[in-house]
Amino acid sequence: MNRTRVTTKYQTTIPRDVRRRLGIKAGDEVEWQLVREFAVVRSRPGIRKPVEFLTRQVRLDVDAVDLVRRARAEMF
Repeated sequence: MNRTRVTTKYQTTIPRDVRRRLGIKAGDEVEWQLVREFAVVRSRPGIRKPVEFLTRQVRLDVDAVDLVRRARAEMF
């Protein structure tokens, strides 16, 4: 379990192993959700290198336009 402190400005640091596991980088957005008495943090990294992302996803049965639409939908 990871623990961090909340500052007087209500800020906290995301632990290093959590950042690495979720791929969170400086400047990325995260979403906060309350589930009963738990706070759930979800990473929302953007596609930093879209061409590289698309070329890694290429399969013979994939429609590139649909792939871009789905990627955009996940970002917003």
